[in-house]
Amino acid sequence: MTNPSVIVCGLLFWATVFLPPVLRGEQPVMTIAQAKAHLARREFQKPVRVRGVVTFSNQQMGLAYVQDASGGIGFDPRSLSAARLLPGEVVEVEGYLTRHQGLTMLMRHRIKLGSPEVRVLPGEKQSAAPLHFDLDAAAQMRIDGLLTHLSGVIRSITVPEADSEPLIVEISSPSGHAVARLPWREPQAVLDQWINAPVQMDAVLVCRADTSLLPENADALLLVSSSTRWNVQPQALEEVFQRPPVTAASAIEATPRSTLKERVHVAGTVTAARARSWVCLRTEEGSIEVSTRQRDVFIPGQHLSIACWPQNKTGRLMLQDGVCRVTGQGPPPEPVTMVQGFFNPAMQRELVEVTGILHSYSLPGGSTRLTLALPSGMHCLLAWNSFLQPDDLPPLEDGSVIRLTGICHIGQDSTASPEGTGLSILPRSREDIVLLSGPSWWTADRLMLAVWWLLGLVGVALPGALIFRWQIWRQAQRIRRIESQAATEEERLRIAREFHDSLQQQLTSAALHLETLKGALHAAPEMLPRLIDDTTAMLRHCQVEARHCIWDLRSDATVRSSLTESLSDWLQNRIPADANTQVCFIHEGNEPVLPEGVPFHLMRIAQEAVTNALAHSSASQIQVRLYSSRRQVELVIEDDGSGFEPRLISQPRPGHFGLSGLKERAAKIGAKLDLSTHPGTGTRVTVRLPLSSLQYEPRI
Repeated sequence: MTNPSVIVCGLLFWATVFLPPVLRGEQPVMTIAQAKAHLARREFQKPVRVRGVVTFSNQQMGLAYVQDASGGIGFDPRSLSAARLLPGEVVEVEGYLTRHQGLTMLMRHRIKLGSPEVRVLPGEKQSAAPLHFDLDAAAQMRIDGLLTHLSGVIRSITVPEADSEPLIVEISSPSGHAVARLPWREPQAVLDQWINAPVQMDAVLVCRADTSLLPENADALLLVSSSTRWNVQPQALEEVFQRPPVTAASAIEATPRSTLKERVHVAGTVTAARARSWVCLRTEEGSIEVSTRQRDVFIPGQHLSIACWPQNKTGRLMLQDGVCRVTGQGPPPEPVTMVQGFFNPAMQRELVEVTGILHSYSLPGGSTRLTLALPSGMHCLLAWNSFLQPDDLPPLEDGSVIRLTGICHIGQDSTASPEGTGLSILPRSREDIVLLSGPSWWTADRLMLAVWWLLGLVGVALPGALIFRWQIWRQAQRIRRIESQAATEEERLRIAREFHDSLQQQLTSAALHLETLKGALHAAPEMLPRLIDDTTAMLRHCQVEARHCIWDLRSDATVRSSLTESLSDWLQNRIPADANTQVCFIHEGNEPVLPEGVPFHLMRIAQEAVTNALAHSSASQIQVRLYSSRRQVELVIEDDGSGFEPRLISQPRPGHFGLSGLKERAAKIGAKLDLSTHPGTGTRVTVRLPLSSLQYEPRI
């Protein structure tokens, strides 16, 4: 049997685990990553509860950070229960997720903010292990609230007037720069020793915050909890400066950032420098560039010793985060004169002097790009905006010959493109741009005079061209009239054939019936009624055929006025009222003015298709649709008759030329004819006439 004391202990254990949160209304503990996922999904309705180690806490700033194995998150520690939070304490924080000053934080209310509920877990104290991040990589990954071990160089220190506000220290490193906030004060003499001194620290890394906390040009905000996490090493660079300087870029061993070991010592004479960005040195075997965020102003001619990190980035040597010391002053270095303008990779960041012809290119947005055409045929970009403002440029005209002095920058694409994007020259001051001569003889006035001369020649030649064009138009009109007469004659011959094939045969049959009727008066009187009815039907059919032929004879003139009205009239006269076939005509759009002859051929195609449907398809319905638009005219004749085999479209039976006639008429006016059919499904004839292919009559 089970011991009763064991059962009681088990019940007490489960009651301790589950009952208190339910009774107190507490939320279940989740990881910080899960809490941030709630914020990303905009799930703000319920509070969240996290547990972790305090990595930073400052009452004056109203900011603290707690971290677990999945991440870190901020909160306001200014509650009574969190009045003495210390780094390393394990706490539980319950509140609503929100963003305050750009930081992801837990607050008592989402809108009213306020300190969340903080409960320190007694007897539990841990030490969060700091991680290692590059500043630029951390900014790209948006690292937020993690304790990080960093090293760099102190560049500037801002001491706020209020003693309660933290020190603001700017830190630079090979991977970027950050702003650190220190919640303690040091004497001014100590702060002076910190400038340009290396430092190592354990700080909470924040890469997303408002500009009041994190400037736009900084990669991260560093929150240092105490001076024990801040280790300044003013003497760490002395060993580097005591080593012999490297005088050539080829002697520097550059490695990827992940394998950086130690700084190198380089020395040379300043040829150019951009404040808090980079400095170019001329050494015994060439020029090198060192990036530095040092606040000192360097001028050409100064002798510098620099401790920096060599880095191999995409196959290019880069000297990062330099600490510069002035060792002397000499005359400004003389530029290397490039007579022909041939450049090689060894000229990278060298002070050069070139002469060429100035060209300007307009860019989107109203800006202008200036380039220089060199005697060698190469083009270089005049990159004045690195040191100068637009007002600093001397007046320059397109086509002027100038002498340019500046720092040479060779990009990855150093081809001789007219835009000069591969090769750039950076002038340091207005004096580096010297105008040697103005533009060529072809000034704007001379070009305008030449244009007027050309316009005069065009004025003389234009009337002759118009007369020649008018003569061509007259010839085209004559050709069209001849073609129209030929088409009319062809149509009349067709109608004559129809007279012979239909009307004459019907009249002949009627005459034979009358002869038979004469003989039947005495021989077979009982046949007289039937013979009289047959003869009457034949004569009526002849009357209908005669009316159709008469309409066809005058339809050419009718089609000239309106294709739509001609089709409608013809369909009404062509189909008898007592016929078993229903014919429907639909017109959509405004009929365009078509060249002479085009409506006539479209009319004949419709007549041939409808006639074939009436004669051969046994159709009950025939629909004729005419669509007109700006781009094309489309004529569709569709019936629900018996149809025929599709192979007969390309291989008609011997003696049947109807389909061939349709295709010939469509090709004559530049239209495309499509015929689709199948036994038992009817026939559809589609004619598409693109208006762009038509030649309209010019108006003179």
